[in-house]
Amino acid sequence: MFQCLWNPGKTTPGMLEECLQTPGTFKWYVVPLFVILFYLVWVNLRKKRYSIVFGGFAFWLWDVFNETWNSMVYACTGQPVWGTTKAGGSAYQILIGYNIEISIMFMILGMAACYMLETSKGVEGEGVAFFDGNKNWLRDPNNMYYYADVRDSKLPAKTLKTKRKAILKRILVIVLGSISAVIIEIILNALGVLTWEKPWWQASFPFILFLIGYVPFFVAAVVIHDLPRKWQIRGLLIELAIVVTLLIIAGSLGMLGHQVRFNSDGSWTWIGRWYNGPLIR
Repeated sequence: MFQCLWNPGKTTPGMLEECLQTPGTFKWYVVPLFVILFYLVWVNLRKKRYSIVFGGFAFWLWDVFNETWNSMVYACTGQPVWGTTKAGGSAYQILIGYNIEISIMFMILGMAACYMLETSKGVEGEGVAFFDGNKNWLRDPNNMYYYADVRDSKLPAKTLKTKRKAILKRILVIVLGSISAVIIEIILNALGVLTWEKPWWQASFPFILFLIGYVPFFVAAVVIHDLPRKWQIRGLLIELAIVVTLLIIAGSLGMLGHQVRFNSDGSWTWIGRWYNGPLIR
């Protein structure tokens, strides 16, 4: 039944849109998922570990950006880069390759990535004022920006070693996190709940999934996490503005919703305003 789900270009838009933005698919397990997310965010905010929450939000925003341009590709070509199907049993399908479970998962994953980052005591938390968070970022040996304002040639050997070690630790989190996420995607694809529709976005060539699909997510989380508070806020506002602008443009052009109309005889008609080629069956 699901043989076509793991062959690029073989999944019909009808299969991808079976549960797209259908409120009737709501399931109660979404409520405890939201409670878990709320708990994690609130605990970190209460303990004044704002960098973890901000890093997770940066991670999540980048995913929304990716899901939006994927929907735009679908509207323009009749074939998304990736998609999710009814076989996954989502409680709510938001976009062609994006559902409520994925959204919650990416926020939690982003915060988990920040938990993996080694941080210095007193950088933030109890007793540290909000705008004093990461105030000593350029001289913090557990920050990726350690002595970033000084050329390597002018640093003592010990300081240079510490600087490189701090950067390598961040890179390790980015690389291992991205590899783990790609492996999970490969498993989901094999189960038939996540489809890959482009020949260059496949398990046989995982480098694209790694470089485009996840590395930017982890980079965004790490970069925002290590910045001083005022730059964290500015960075998030810039990222938010980009995502909202893209959503407004895509939504105004009708690229975020259904692109297929189902007919009474069981057939379907392509209604994507930007696609005039043959239907993909």
